Amino acid sequence: MSLPSKFTGRNGWPAVRALLVRRRWWLLLPLLAGWLGVVSLHWLLAPSYESQALLLVEQQSVPQSYVQSNVTFDAGQLLERMGLQVLSRDRLAQVVRQYHLYPAVQQRQGMDAAIQKLEKQITIEPVSLASLPNPPPGDWSGIRIAYTAPTPELAQAVDNDLTTSFIQENLRATQQASAQTTAFLQQQLQQAAAPLQQAQAQVQNYERSHMGTLPGQEQANLAMLMNQQSALAASVAARDQTQREIATDRGLLAQAPTPEQAQMQQQLAALQSQLSTMRSHYTDRYPGVVQLQQQIGALRSKLRAGSGPRPAGAADGADGTLEASQVRSQLEADEALLPQLQQQVTGLQKQVQSYQHRLALAPLPAAQLASLQAQEQQAETSYQALLTKLNDSQMASQLEAQQGGAQFSLVNAPELPRTPIGPDPVLLSVLGLGLGLVLGLGASAAAELMQDRIGGEADVLALGLTPILVRIPALRSGEEWARRRRRAGWEWAAAAALVIVLIAGNLWLLRLGG
Repeated sequence: MSLPSKFTGRNGWPAVRALLVRRRWWLLLPLLAGWLGVVSLHWLLAPSYESQALLLVEQQSVPQSYVQSNVTFDAGQLLERMGLQVLSRDRLAQVVRQYHLYPAVQQRQGMDAAIQKLEKQITIEPVSLASLPNPPPGDWSGIRIAYTAPTPELAQAVDNDLTTSFIQENLRATQQASAQTTAFLQQQLQQAAAPLQQAQAQVQNYERSHMGTLPGQEQANLAMLMNQQSALAASVAARDQTQREIATDRGLLAQAPTPEQAQMQQQLAALQSQLSTMRSHYTDRYPGVVQLQQQIGALRSKLRAGSGPRPAGAADGADGTLEASQVRSQLEADEALLPQLQQQVTGLQKQVQSYQHRLALAPLPAAQLASLQAQEQQAETSYQALLTKLNDSQMASQLEAQQGGAQFSLVNAPELPRTPIGPDPVLLSVLGLGLGLVLGLGASAAAELMQDRIGGEADVLALGLTPILVRIPALRSGEEWARRRRRAGWEWAAAAALVIVLIAGNLWLLRLGG
């Protein structure tokens, strides 16, 4: 007889409990089998050992206020950059070849597949320092580098290689970045020097072309004008004095006697001396006295006749007298000095006019000079700023070369793992229990569904049959009851043993995984 449902009329926990009790071995045996099957993978699968190292990144030892670092430090960016460099294809291929990793994968799928598998076994991640028992002082960031391998020795060797590469690559990249910054600043400084030199040359040329009319030179120009005017007045006075002396000397030379007149004057003086002597002895009527008076009159007439305008070149004959010679010497000196004085006066007049012109034009170049000086100041400011940055960058590069900048500190070296991390026995136990429970429930449900059997009055009513009117109890002998009790005891003992096995096995696996 086919029944439409084995559970019609049975609802709630009583029906489930009745099913579990009725199908208890269909539940327990698959549970134990599934658990044992999954747990056995712990011995069937190859173990995995993980070696890990802890790196702490410390900021530079010299304070930033003294030496500004060339390299911007950011834990996330540093981790990403170093990860890309250390986990590059060439670097990982070198590790695969060096340690002969994954030979089967290389033979079947090639080097790329081996590199991908190696990447999956490598872990590079930041570490929270708060989780450490004794976090180091200062500004630190932690990085954990781990590698998983089939043997402890291989895991330690590869992890040590990766850690060393990480430290060396960071040092190389930091120094390279610092050197690139310094080279860039040197290039920028050279480019900034050209505008500065050009601006300085423009200011110098403008100052030379407008010398004396620049702002701030008015007082100096005024003082120079007054000095030049004083010098000009003195030079003009000296020139005029020299001109007057020349005119006087020329007049004296024009009045100087000729040699004949000088001789006649000497004769006149001698005659006058004789006349004076004879008058002391004789009267004016004495013939000798009269004769001397006549001679003196004649000489005087001759002298008066020769006192008119002198003929050209007459003065040249006056060299014979000492006085005329002195006058001529003075005249020649004055005539030689006069052109020099005139030239000096002319030069001073030009200088006076120049300073007067400067004073009149002084305000004009102020705006242009201010514009040129502003351009020079701007170029000077840019140049000095780049020069300061270059000096700081050079100091930072030297500090990086001495490993005084941000660097890694190896706190925990790659250790030799003692216990495998996989397969995880605890996880296998949980998965085994889950799989066994699913198998037991499935087997119990299948057995229940596949057997045509009425389990009680509720099933009769659910099938639409006549309600039960009379219940006939089961009639068993004493031996049958004893046999049922012994069977129930064995079943309870077997169930208890099965539960004990499950509990003991899980406790052992927990201890193994811990």
